[in-house]
Amino acid sequence: MSTSLTKQKAVARLAENALLQTPLLAQLPAHAQDLSPDQPTTAPLAAVLENSQAALEQGETHYVDVPGIAPLRTALADYLNNLGLTGYAEANVLVTAGVQESRFLTIQKIGEKFGRIGIPAVIHPGARKAAGVRAIEINEIAVDVTSSALPTPEAIRSVLADGCRLLYLESPSRLTGEAYSADNVAAIAALLMEFDAAAIWDQGQAPWVQNYVSLGSQPGMADRVAVIGESWPGIGLESWAIGYIAAKADWWEPMRSQKQIMAICTNTASQYAALKGAEIYGEVHADQVASLSEQQAAAKDAARAGGFIILNGDAVNLLAVSGVDTAALDAAGVTYADGAIFGAPGIVRLLVSGDGATAQAIGG
Repeated sequence: MSTSLTKQKAVARLAENALLQTPLLAQLPAHAQDLSPDQPTTAPLAAVLENSQAALEQGETHYVDVPGIAPLRTALADYLNNLGLTGYAEANVLVTAGVQESRFLTIQKIGEKFGRIGIPAVIHPGARKAAGVRAIEINEIAVDVTSSALPTPEAIRSVLADGCRLLYLESPSRLTGEAYSADNVAAIAALLMEFDAAAIWDQGQAPWVQNYVSLGSQPGMADRVAVIGESWPGIGLESWAIGYIAAKADWWEPMRSQKQIMAICTNTASQYAALKGAEIYGEVHADQVASLSEQQAAAKDAARAGGFIILNGDAVNLLAVSGVDTAALDAAGVTYADGAIFGAPGIVRLLVSGDGATAQAIGG
């Protein structure tokens, strides 16, 4: 078979892969009324830029160590410990080139150990895209988005009882911002123990939820759960694309090796910027949460006035509604995240903006 024909067949096979054709959301807004990204975005804070510049001036101009600079990995482990997670130290942390790389590495490298993975019917499109790269059997976990954007423990039990032993779960939901309650987190942990199963847990929206409970905080979960997310969202690191994975050693090493093949050319100075972000996050984040909470409340008022249905959500940075006239949003130049690409047609997700743009978009 000629090389040209082989390439054509490969391209055709990839084009037929529905998972790979899943559209992705932009990481950064394209314009002032672009409310489609996952995380609040801002210009990098001055202290973050200064630390990056200082690193360059001190000779940190080389490629970074594959798993990330040690101080940043330690800072991420400390962040996880502050969320109540136990068993995740610096040696368990892998710094990634953004949360999509975290999705890819966990789904592909942990997934190949299990051969199949349970993915909720309503999930960030990046998870489906990451699952489509290599043949992994996918079991869909039922979700009733009219009551919750998250699969119930009962739905999770069903897929585990069918033989699936690896789950991919979000909490908070990337569509609505809804997070699992402490009781449901404990129930999911109990199911993993009962079925000797494991999970990849996307907690990237956790900083925007008060009293957040992570699956990784439950007893015995460090050996069963890999946690992923973004590094200190909201302080201007979004364009630097710095995510994380925390996982046990025998999962961590294959992901480190794969990352070396994929993204060895990561610059060191950007990780020193993130390290400064870790130092100042406590100073600025509480004010951001308070501000976004006020903006979200205003946007909800506008949604109610417009007769829209507001979906349950705990994160202050997102608002998901149904019954919206998307043609009006399009005409007004507002870019939003279409629930259809999450598996929830008819739902519109808007990033809560700190400048009142979300309420204005909803109110028309």
